[in-house]
Amino acid sequence: MQHAKQAITNKTLKEFGLLMVWAFPLFIGVIAPWIFDKGIQWWTLIVSAVFLVLALLAPKLIYFPFRAWMFVAGIIGFINTRLILGLTFYLLFFPIGMILRTCNKLQFKKQNNGCSNYVKRTEKLTKEQLENPF
Repeated sequence: MQHAKQAITNKTLKEFGLLMVWAFPLFIGVIAPWIFDKGIQWWTLIVSAVFLVLALLAPKLIYFPFRAWMFVAGIIGFINTRLILGLTFYLLFFPIGMILRTCNKLQFKKQNNGCSNYVKRTEKLTKEQLENPF
């Protein structure tokens, strides 16, 4: 996972802090306990208040929580991307392709026994065709 190194600005840290002000209590304090049949976690409001104060007064102090959050988000994004794309392929495209292949409904325009599908153009393109190719 190689990404271009980006400078983390005060604006970015402030936006992250303000995001955590509402997202942390909502997901950790309300939604997660609701899923696991627990009560509302009121301590998340204290964490939210700390993020609010830091975001407004000293965004640089949010640097390490931001870096940790982005590290975890990168891992989750890496896994989710492959998981979602894999499931989409194997549960949607692969079965459709197999069904179309067995029914001889795949729409190949031309069977080519050569090594290329390149078709040489015989006519010249006009200016209108180049400006509006579709």
